[in-house]
Amino acid sequence: MSKYQHSSMYCYPESEVLVNLFNLMDEEKLKELEKVYTLFRLSELRIKQPADPVDMEAFIDIHRSILQDVYPFAGELRKEMISKGSSSFAHPKFIDAELRRIFAELKQDNYLKNLPRSEFVPRLAHYLAELNALHPFREGNGRTVREFARQLALNAGYQLDWENIAEPAEIINAFVDSFNSSNVRLENLLDEIVYT
Repeated sequence: MSKYQHSSMYCYPESEVLVNLFNLMDEEKLKELEKVYTLFRLSELRIKQPADPVDMEAFIDIHRSILQDVYPFAGELRKEMISKGSSSFAHPKFIDAELRRIFAELKQDNYLKNLPRSEFVPRLAHYLAELNALHPFREGNGRTVREFARQLALNAGYQLDWENIAEPAEIINAFVDSFNSSNVRLENLLDEIVYT
């Protein structure tokens, strides 16, 4: 069963399976292949020098890099509404403009460079919450946002290691809280995994 609550133009007809480069119709097998390929691409990104700055184009390229082996829409902004649970994400007609707004603000913040840790963590939480609420891609938003955060932190002189979070559900819950109420939980989580 899809985590999204409606039929999708990105899925095979009369199916909840995303159109994929393997032409697999079995969602479980697709998820297994997706995990293998995306872990490989994420490991490639970890050994590669990140773009500097990690701007909007770099952010979109992160998505393309992670999902390029699996989905034909890798690196493309979504063109339909999506929701998870009770959360509906941004309407597609607003995604490009909002993404540009977020990255213009990030540029004004000098991509969080030269900030003391006490300021860096809440500002990073702010941008991650904004990108999560936007959910600009049809699939792979969480992985893209986390890799973006890692690269942004690296360029700002910090290390960020999501693997230090024992329970992946903690990450999801922190983003849900940031969507529904406040960034406090996300800030606390980031405070545990950002170091110099």
